[in-house]
Amino acid sequence: MAVFLCLILVSGLAVHIRTMPQADREVPTLAVGAALPVSESQPATASADDQSLREQAVGAWQDFYEGKRTMTLRPDGTGTMLVELSGWKARLFTPRLRLDLVWSVENGKLLRRTIGGEPADKVEFVNRRVGDRCAEPILQLTADRMVLLDQRGQPRYDWRRAR
Repeated sequence: MAVFLCLILVSGLAVHIRTMPQADREVPTLAVGAALPVSESQPATASADDQSLREQAVGAWQDFYEGKRTMTLRPDGTGTMLVELSGWKARLFTPRLRLDLVWSVENGKLLRRTIGGEPADKVEFVNRRVGDRCAEPILQLTADRMVLLDQRGQPRYDWRRAR
């Protein structure tokens, strides 16, 4: 989700994930110390059932990477991401950004492309700065949780099904 991650990085902040040993396994932990347990399994591969992953991914998801993000993935391959910033990030960039996107799952990766949004000048700024496409390996996808790996290898994004 480079487009969506880097949008938030415009604020100049980054969350670093490091691995901390815990009992008999390592648990990725946010630099601020909040536990972020993630499946030890490898990303889904080309042999994974992409159709099943696509069906499971449909719906509304939320995470709180550098602000509140709500991503809605529709069955027709379209979607939106609403990014809500606060404080100085909201004053510097914008308090709300809506990204319109198209999405698919291929070879175990969630592929997204930004095709528009509001405010248009902010969306264009993000697209020029970081690009309009990303391909993130799906590390875990359950009824309530979707863990994606940034296409650059880190960080991991821990999305939870919106209620």
